[in-house]
Parts: sequence; C-alpha cells; structure tokens
Amino acid sequence: MSKKIFLLIFVFFLTNSEAKQLTNNVIVSIDNTIITDLDINKEINFLKFINKDQAANNPVLLKREILNSLIDRKIKDIETNNFKIEVSEKEIEINLYNYLERSKINNEIINSFYNQNEIETDYLKNIIKIDMKWSKLVRQLYESRLNVNLTEVNKELEKEQNNTVDDEKLKRQLIITEQNKLLNKFSATHLEKSKKKYLIKFL
Repeated sequence: MSKKIFLLIFVFFLTNSEAKQLTNNVIVSIDNTIITDLDINKEINFLKFINKDQAANNPVLLKREILNSLIDRKIKDIETNNFKIEVSEKEIEINLYNYLERSKINNEIINSFYNQNEIETDYLKNIIKIDMKWSKLVRQLYESRLNVNLTEVNKELEKEQNNTVDDEKLKRQLIITEQNKLLNKFSATHLEKSKKKYLIKFL
C-alpha cells in the first residue's frame, strides 16, 4: 500500500515538474536576458485584462504580436540601461496613476487580477518605467533634430483657426504635435538600430 502511495506522489511531482518546464520554455534570448512561454502568457492575460477586445483576436497572431512586443520591450530596457537613463519614482507613480485613471481601473481591481493570474504586482509599473526611460533616451538623442516645418504649421493654423483659442497657444500645440510625430519616427528608427546591436536568438 505504501509503495503505491509513494508511486502516486512521485508521478504527481514528476508531472507537475514537466508541466512547469513546458509552460516556462525559453522562446527567445537577447544577450543575457530571456523571454519564456510564461512571459508570453502573462502578457496575453494582461492585454486581455486591459483591452477586452484582445480576447477575440486570432490566438496564433496574438502570440506572434506579443512576442514581438516583448522583444521590443527587452531591447528598450537593455538600451536605456546601457545609456544609464533614469526616471524618478514620483514620475513613474504619476504616469501609473494617470494610466489607471484613463483605463477606469482602481488598485483593488488590478491587484485582484495580479493575484488571480499569479503576476507580479509591479508588472504594469515596470512597463511604464521602460516606456518612460525609452522616451527620455530618444528625446535626448534626437532633440537637436526636432526641426518643425513652420510653413506647414502656419497652413494648419489657418485651417484650424478658432476665435475662442489664442493663435499662439494653438501654434504651440501644433508644433508639439509635429515634434511628437518626429519623435515617434526617431523612436522606431532607433529601436531598429538597437536590435542590430544585441544578439537575438529564437530557440
């Protein structure tokens, strides 16, 4: 009887161990960091929590998109760390608060989600931190190239002219919008350049 019990316990632990290995297979390595099946599953659950529409997406396509997104995030993290880019805890907390406010999610809801899905409680905070560091890096590197075509801005100003809005204020808003477009282009370009600097291996 005791042998049977021992055998059952052994099989249970063996099966459980194999299941954990299966769900935590390494999918990609980037320099000294890795992305696993578990990372992909966490991100899928998180995106479905934040955006319910994601649940209707093709699972294979969604997994591919998420893997690409995780690779980009790892690259951004490595690159900003190499440049020693820092953002203050206060800035991160403010951005986290604003993000949750826009998404109409309170701390109780998000903490409940983390507990149910066995996800670390600073998951979203880390995403926001990496994005903030990346934005800061891109601005530092490309600040001198944010030359806005004022002729185009003035044309846009004429189209959107509104008696209730101060012209100078509207002009500043249009310039900021154009600069943000440039920053987005520089961000995409620098990300592609950064990918070539680091060894990405699909396993």
